[in-house]
Amino acid sequence: MDKKFNFSDQPTKVKIIYGAVIAILCISAIVVGIVSVASTKKSDPDTEPPITDNVPKDEVPNEAPDTNEDENKAPEKTSLTSPVIGEVVKNHSLDTPVFSTTLNEWRVHTGIDISAELGDKVYAGADGEVTNVYYNNYYGRTVEITHPDGVVSVYSNLDGDNIAVSVGQSVKRGDVIGLVGDTSLTELADEAHLHFEVRVSGKSVNPLDYISEESKEASLGINGV
Repeated sequence: MDKKFNFSDQPTKVKIIYGAVIAILCISAIVVGIVSVASTKKSDPDTEPPITDNVPKDEVPNEAPDTNEDENKAPEKTSLTSPVIGEVVKNHSLDTPVFSTTLNEWRVHTGIDISAELGDKVYAGADGEVTNVYYNNYYGRTVEITHPDGVVSVYSNLDGDNIAVSVGQSVKRGDVIGLVGDTSLTELADEAHLHFEVRVSGKSVNPLDYISEESKEASLGINGV
């Protein structure tokens, strides 16, 4: 029968050797554990870098340029040339009534009247599309042109037999659209003229605010200086 091993019965030298071996094994186990933990932290993809506000100024990325700058710009205001050469004989007036010789009454005036001779050519004030050609007693024969920014120029009291454009037609600044006539029954007593209007968003505005300074001086004799 084998004799049972009893550590207390071993010589002192053996006890020292056993103790040294056990101590070495314990120290090795501790070192392996420390190395393993350090390696795990280093390779952990979820570990976030420390947050710091001390980022050097030259390392801060530049802000992206505003690519919508052109989109945010308001459309340029349409600049018109006078449709005929003459003198403004009746001004735009929505607040103060203007006397109508034909009707013998005071009433608002939604455009300007530019004196001209019957048969004088009438020119488009700017590039655009003819969006209406019509006749009524108040305006007479009329042509409306809508410009790229939505501004509408209106040419009235035209010769009904000599309209040179049609609805849907594209026109350029200076194209002939008709001749000065006397088709407005509410202005028959007035001297020959072109009734000229400008509308923005459907509202009447003063055409002189849209006719260029050069054209006002050259065609209408108005000096802005």
